[in-house]
Amino acid sequence: QGDDGTQVNADGCSNACGLPACGDGITQAGEQCDDGNASDTDACTTACQGARCGDGFVGPGEQCDDGNPVDTDACTNACQNARCGDGI
Repeated sequence: QGDDGTQVNADGCSNACGLPACGDGITQAGEQCDDGNASDTDACTTACQGARCGDGFVGPGEQCDDGNPVDTDACTNACQNARCGDGI
């Protein structure tokens, strides 16, 4: 715990006197985002990183995300379902 006497949440000690942690809902140094929820399928993963194609989680705009670099399986490297005519 901490109490630095400021009203700044993202300075190493939250206003609730808590130490910074991924999932606390406050974007701290080293985090791309922190929405404070347990969902890996929205714009911010539970690792406090922005969702991206290839992270292994089906996020916004993705049909699939198998997290591997194989473009010839059921999920392409563009996180779209493989289909006849996709050029792969």
